[in-house]
Formats: sequence, structure tokens, C-alpha cells
Amino acid sequence: MNVIPVILCGGSGTRLWPLSRQNFPKQFINLVDDSSLFKQSLIRVLALENKDFSITKLIIVSNENHRFLVLEQIEELSIKKDYEIILEPEPKNTAPALTLAAISALQQKKDSVMVVIPSDHYIRNQKAFVESIHKGILLATDNTMVIFGVPPSRPEPGYGYIEYSKTNNQKKDVINFVEKPDINLATKMLESGDYAWNSGMFILTAKLWIDTIKKANSKIYKFIDESFKNKMNDNWFIRPDVKKFRASPADSIDYAVMENAKKLNLDLKLLLLTSDWNDLGTFNSLDQIEHKDKNGNVFKGDVVSMNSNKNIVFSSKRNISLLGVDDLIIVDSADSILIANKNNIQDIKALVSLLEKKHKHLLDEHIKVNRPWGSYSTIDFDANFKVKRIIVKPNSKLSYQSHNFRSEHWVVVKGLATILCDGNLFDLHENESTFIKKNSKHQLINNQNHSLEIIEIQIGEKVIEEDITRFDDIYGRS
Repeated sequence: MNVIPVILCGGSGTRLWPLSRQNFPKQFINLVDDSSLFKQSLIRVLALENKDFSITKLIIVSNENHRFLVLEQIEELSIKKDYEIILEPEPKNTAPALTLAAISALQQKKDSVMVVIPSDHYIRNQKAFVESIHKGILLATDNTMVIFGVPPSRPEPGYGYIEYSKTNNQKKDVINFVEKPDINLATKMLESGDYAWNSGMFILTAKLWIDTIKKANSKIYKFIDESFKNKMNDNWFIRPDVKKFRASPADSIDYAVMENAKKLNLDLKLLLLTSDWNDLGTFNSLDQIEHKDKNGNVFKGDVVSMNSNKNIVFSSKRNISLLGVDDLIIVDSADSILIANKNNIQDIKALVSLLEKKHKHLLDEHIKVNRPWGSYSTIDFDANFKVKRIIVKPNSKLSYQSHNFRSEHWVVVKGLATILCDGNLFDLHENESTFIKKNSKHQLINNQNHSLEIIEIQIGEKVIEEDITRFDDIYGRS
């Protein structure tokens, strides 16, 4: 059977702030098992292939801001399978995203079965996951969509629930959806035994999704289809037409299709997932999957504790010491510290909204910012200067660029830098420096097989990232 895994890779990075940010959401963080959730998702879907199931291609639907994170983490896994990265011009929720993937899948293979999974969930038992997905693929027909539910282990108000009929069959009839109930209703649903957590994973043919979304919301199909027909292929990425895409309504897969399955004459079946599953929606989710010490604490990094219980603590570089505190979440990043009571962590979105008014930059980027050529970290800054540590990957280069408001001093700390400045090409060795004048066209190049590290000091009337004009860029950035 021809299988096309579809990985939906959106996310705003708010619920796990300050670990995650708008431009570095949770699926790209090494949050659990020293690997990102996105990488784990890729490994899981590649494990689906065997003599009976052939993976034609991987389709990843992400957004513009995350494109190089997606590409970098795919390359880190050295994936040999063909893949497509489709970039949404702006967030439109999951229904338009899946429509993009289904249109592309139909162009690959007319009889393709799509295995649709989010990129930000944690699943522990890969073997059980693969077995469940294989069963679902066999159950998916021209009119049957298979959705995966998770047997609930506790009353969890942060999850969506699926009500299903009690049958002895492995596939259950879906009766109803309940979105994030209060704790009392969640307790009653758990006790009834008729509900499963909605995992957000499902299987259906590409043709069935297209036929169904046409009936459910014809405008979504119309504008997404037009945007894909007018797409632009940009090196590693597929970019749908921006104007057509923005004209599409925004809606989720659940609201647009699943909750209207009967009206749409869609046969919706549920399979219970047998592997451990967690959507890591809040820091409290780590209590279910991470190792705890004898006092019920989850510690990451340099943490010392005395007479403290049931805390979750992330330390980036410095020591965090606890004395006589319970039920706290403490997250220390390079530019922010979160201290929260476990019982209030569901309100983190409200806190983020408050931060947005005065500290929006803390929501968008980390101190360390990843770029396709490497990364940079801001060491210090003020109104008219900024100090950065820049690391350029082997055989990589920044764009050929200039700045209108600032000059730059570069000092090589490690490696050999090749500099192109106003047409002149020269090398800088360790402990050597150069000065890049305002408005000079310049480029930093690493032609070596190991990383290049420099310290950059920006000085000028404006030291902002937007002050950049690119003349040539291999990564397609304007």
C-alpha cells in the first residue's frame, strides 16, 4: 500500500514559554530523550515502512518562520526518503494545512493513504505505535476515516475527548467530540469508560479528504487549491501563492470535518492507541513522562534541592537551589525566568499576553537564534550597540548584505573566516579582526570543514535585525 505520512508542524510556542518561543516552538526543542519531538515524529513515521507498506514520500506542512529549523533537523537525521516541505504563508489552523498536503499527495499517487500526525506529541512505545498505525491503514477505505484515541488515565481538562460506542470490534463508532471539559465533566467521562483522549492522529485517503473538505467548506478547498496551483518551488521549499492562501477561511480539522462527520456522510471510526502518548501541552505534562527523584521533583540541569517536593525545574547554565518549596515550576533561560505554581500553569497564555505588551521580543526569539548557516547569540546590547557570538557551520556562508544604520567589528575566535567586502576577498585567522563600514557590501564565509566562531560588535544609530539589505542569498531570503 502507498503510504504518505503527513506531519503538521505549526505551533505558536506559548504554553511552554520561555523554553519555547514563537520562532522556536516546542516541537524543535530537545525536551525529552535528548531529541526534539519533531525528530521523534520523523523517526516514528519512517518506521512504518515494511514489505506491505511503502512510504512514497514524507510531507511536512510548516510555516515560513520555521522553515530552516525543519530543514536542519531533517538533515541532522540524514533521511534518505524523499520529502516535501510545504510552507504556509500564515497560520490558518489545520484544515487548510491538510488540504495542501492532500492536494500534493494526490499528485504523487492517486491511491495514497495519508497518515496524519502532529509534530509536537510524545509517544514512548514505537513498536506499539507502528502496530496501531498499520491496523488503521488497513481500515481506511474510500469513505472511512480512522481516528486514534488514547485510553484516559486521569481526568485531564486540557485535552479533547472522543465519545465512542462500546463494541468488541477493534474499530469503534465515533459518537461525539468534547473539547477541553472542566475537571468535573472530565472525571465523569473517565468513570464512564466511553471516552478517549483525542490524539490528533488519523488516517484517510487523500481523495477522501479532498471530497470531504469540498462539502464541509468549499471556500477552503477553492482558495487552497488555487494557492497550490500557483505555488513557487524554492530550493527545498514549496510556497503556495500568498494572496490565494490568505483568502482561505481558517478552521481546524476537528471543527470543519470530524464534528460534522454524519452530515458529511463520512464514516468515522476510532482505534485505541496502545502506546504511551502525551501532547506535552503544559509543563505539568512532564510529571507523567519524566524521571522523578524520591521527592517527586523533575530536574533538568544544575539543580540542588533541600526539603522541596513535586517541583519541575529547568536550569540553562547557572545553578538553581531550592529550599523548602513545593509544587513550583521554575524555568531559567538566558533572557527570562519563569516561576509558577503548578496549579496555575494553565493560565500561562494569559501571562504571555501580558508580556506581549512590554516584552514582545522575549516571546519571539531566544538569546540564541538559529539560522540556515548556523546561529548567533546576543551577549550584550544597548540603544546604540550590540555584541553577538556568531557560529557559522562548516562550508556555509551568510548572505551578501549591507546595513544602513550600523557598522560592525569582527574578531575571529575560532576557525578561519573568509571575508568578501566591497569586492575584496581576504582571510581572517584566529585573533585577527576587521571593520565593516556602514553601507559596505559584505559577506562572512566559512570554507572550512569545521565551525567558524566570531565575535561581532555592532555600533550605530540603530542596531536592529531589520537593518539588512540582501544582494545575494543561497537560502532564498529576500
